[in-house]
Amino acid sequence: IFRRSFQDWRSFVPRNGFVALCALFSLASVSPFAHSMDLADDASETDLEVVVVTGVRVGDGLELNINQVASTGMDNGDLLRLFPGGNRNSNGPVTSISQYRGLFGAQNSISIDGIGYKSGCPNWMDSPLSAITQSLTQSVTLHRGLGSVDVIEEGLGGSVKIAARNEGFSDQQKWGAFGRVEAGYGSNASSWGGVLYTGVNNQDNWFDVAVSLDKGDDYEFDGGTVAATEYDRKQYRLGYGRRFDTADVSIGAVINRTGESGTPALPMDIIYIDSEQYSLGIETRGGEGDLSFKINSLSVEHVMNNYTLRPPPTAMNGKKTLRSTLAVGDTGDFKLTYDRNIGNHDFLFGVDAKKEEHDADLSNPANPMFFITMFNEVKRDRYGIFAQVTKAAGEWAVEAGLRYNYLSMNAGEVDGNLAMMTSMNNGNMMPMSQQDRLDALAETFNDSDRNKKDDQLSVLLQASRQMGSARLNLGLGRKVRSPSYQERYLWLPMEATSGLADGRTYLGDIDLKPESSTELTAGVDFSIGRFKLTPEAYYRDVNNYIQGVPSTNTIANMFALMMSGKLPLQYANVDAELYGLDMGYEYEFSTSWLLRGNLGYVRGKRTDVSDNLYRIAPLSSYLEFSYTRENYFVAMESVAASKQDKVSVYNDEKPSSGWGILNLRGGYSFNKVFDINLGVENLFDKAYQDHLGGYNRVAGSDVPLRERLYSRGRNYYIRLNASW
Repeated sequence: IFRRSFQDWRSFVPRNGFVALCALFSLASVSPFAHSMDLADDASETDLEVVVVTGVRVGDGLELNINQVASTGMDNGDLLRLFPGGNRNSNGPVTSISQYRGLFGAQNSISIDGIGYKSGCPNWMDSPLSAITQSLTQSVTLHRGLGSVDVIEEGLGGSVKIAARNEGFSDQQKWGAFGRVEAGYGSNASSWGGVLYTGVNNQDNWFDVAVSLDKGDDYEFDGGTVAATEYDRKQYRLGYGRRFDTADVSIGAVINRTGESGTPALPMDIIYIDSEQYSLGIETRGGEGDLSFKINSLSVEHVMNNYTLRPPPTAMNGKKTLRSTLAVGDTGDFKLTYDRNIGNHDFLFGVDAKKEEHDADLSNPANPMFFITMFNEVKRDRYGIFAQVTKAAGEWAVEAGLRYNYLSMNAGEVDGNLAMMTSMNNGNMMPMSQQDRLDALAETFNDSDRNKKDDQLSVLLQASRQMGSARLNLGLGRKVRSPSYQERYLWLPMEATSGLADGRTYLGDIDLKPESSTELTAGVDFSIGRFKLTPEAYYRDVNNYIQGVPSTNTIANMFALMMSGKLPLQYANVDAELYGLDMGYEYEFSTSWLLRGNLGYVRGKRTDVSDNLYRIAPLSSYLEFSYTRENYFVAMESVAASKQDKVSVYNDEKPSSGWGILNLRGGYSFNKVFDINLGVENLFDKAYQDHLGGYNRVAGSDVPLRERLYSRGRNYYIRLNASW
């Protein structure tokens, strides 16, 4: 499971861990695992639910059939637009990064089947949202507002839980088979995809296997082709569950093989991402309380370069600047919780941990002497303990949570060879060469104290009260996030910035402090007959917000200026605030006609200087009008965003114009086995630039260099499905 020796975790999962996990099922005394992902009891394997959890209760959220929201080759990034306050940053067709109420990336918590995915790429090309395809997804759940100390282990933002397809146990003693096959094609980018999900189960066992294949060429817009947007992705999933008298156990394996896939908003493209993830879950039931245990290991190997899918840049001497990066990452985590109900109180206690190790090396395939050790033996270990209580008191429901995390980070020594002449400076006042500057920066980094410890304390309090046809939801909390390893240990000006994609080089700061936010939320859920409305306002004050500011390191500044022509930014702690309003709404005209959607606005700005935060979503809207009968449906969607002129000066962010597109979708069920889905996205072939889409970094594209990327043009798609 682990590519390298990961000593601290061998006691949990050995190198031949998957074999060991399988062997556990020979022991009848082992307790089994259970899936509890906020799914509706009547959901079938053909439904993809989009669920909103509000405050201390499960609210009436959007529940959309997968036939209406899915399109060939897409991950779950676009589904976030269906949530009030939700959105995604897009750096490529398989590189979506979550955004919720203005916070993105590591500031949000993303889990799949209760397990977090940690990117192995320093630029987040394998983002958590890309860790599972939409076609293998069963539900996506957003914890609106503060979330809870259980689901938000670290971070200032929201929590999104994704559940993979799983039929689970049946209610029959006899074995039965189940499955689903999908095959689809999209006209734009000549994209195609196929999925097989199948297995067998009875009341005591389940076994399933899934395979998904997705492939597409460069996509087009009304104006040309966006280069380096092809993709090639394969995923294999395997699981087994066993039910005993008082507990359930499950094991799982996920193998991802992403091939050559473009990321036009970043300086390199994916050549391959190979990841393997193994998990074990145990969950007891009955008795005085429920005990849940999950353990997981993830290993990622990733290569990216700047010359396979795009023309390489040309240096001042006329030579091609070829660069390739090998990045590897290993992650192990576990979570143990105990849930017990006493009277009108529900208590939840838990401990969890996450251990990470990362390495990344930059090379030049045309010159074997060239190398830069970007990150070496970086370790980031977090250990947490938390408690949560939910109480129903009359018309009020209250939830209080407390979490303490201890975080330890360290990094090994770094080095580099630019394979060029040094200045041979022996006190004769000759100017420093780029190699001299690199050596000086490496020496400073290696001589520094890189072992850092952080204490994190999060406190959340939420309450909701029923008031006739409305329900009041209130929240007050404090959340904490420590710096990422890129923010702390990026020792040389480079663009390894967790997918920030602003085109600037960055320098880390070992002495960064953790971010901490104080957040207040207030909302009302109205339900009057067939009409539902869920507005919620929020305010978040962030101390030590981590953002790039102009570097004062003269050596690093000169290195970056000679390399890119721009001065670098350095990660620093600043003060910021984010506030806004979002809401979901729904009106059921009849049993067949339904109107639903959401609207969201967020404002993010620094409070220590006059500037805006980077890559904040503008006022955004999603609207669906559908007609559904027993064996068919038709739906019309409107997706729109206003202009965004409140942009970050420090990041050289450009304003964007407003836009809106229309999608048409339909489906027909022939019988209980076969159905067909088809539709057209961007019906009027609107040429538009999404503010969250990043800037083009690929020469020779029909989008000029450094101009905001155009989104995909008109796309006709069709998908054939069979389920049993």
